Amino acid sequence: MSGQLITLEGIDGSGKSTAVKHIALKLAELMPTRRLVLTAEPTTSGAGKILRTELARADAGETSVAQRMEELFLFMADHACHLTKTIIPSLEGGAIVLSDRYTDSTAAYQGVTLRNVLPDPVQWIRSLYEPWNLPPDRTLLFVLDPRIALQRMQSRRGREKFERFEFLQSVDENFRMLAALEPERFVLIDAGQPQETVAEDALSAILELLSRGPFRK
Repeated sequence: MSGQLITLEGIDGSGKSTAVKHIALKLAELMPTRRLVLTAEPTTSGAGKILRTELARADAGETSVAQRMEELFLFMADHACHLTKTIIPSLEGGAIVLSDRYTDSTAAYQGVTLRNVLPDPVQWIRSLYEPWNLPPDRTLLFVLDPRIALQRMQSRRGREKFERFEFLQSVDENFRMLAALEPERFVLIDAGQPQETVAEDALSAILELLSRGPFRK
């Protein structure tokens, strides 16, 4: 595959979606001959639509173990569809693929949801993905104090079950642990800076990767 897969991760409210817009505009200016694919998880697949509906109405503390497992496997099914229909074909065509969330989000978030069910849920989830997942070439982790993230989300209509301080704090810890496990893949972005600065830092990390040229086998 001659393309590059770059994922953006971080807790809700960390500014990933805002940064993606800036990055896309800049990359289009700097690399007009390269195809750029912007995507996100959950997707608009059947599993993704179910997920979005469930996440919007569920409460983190009121789901059974079976419901939590169902949610995890819906994330995985949606990701499998994402790989086959978008990610792999785009990379084979030489595109730069930017994904707002990927499997690290599933491990970080569902790792909290399942922490009283499994002894090491984050690693267990990672092991489920390992045989068939496509690892990103680079992952930008937008790091932000959960308290600030919640303040940023006050204006949102409705609140998903993940938008609670204790929950986000645990997710943030999981993300940092994942970054420590693969420091060569992760780049930490200080998301507490002004939006333009955050976007420029993210763009610099991406350009550094792209300057190496195609290398995915």
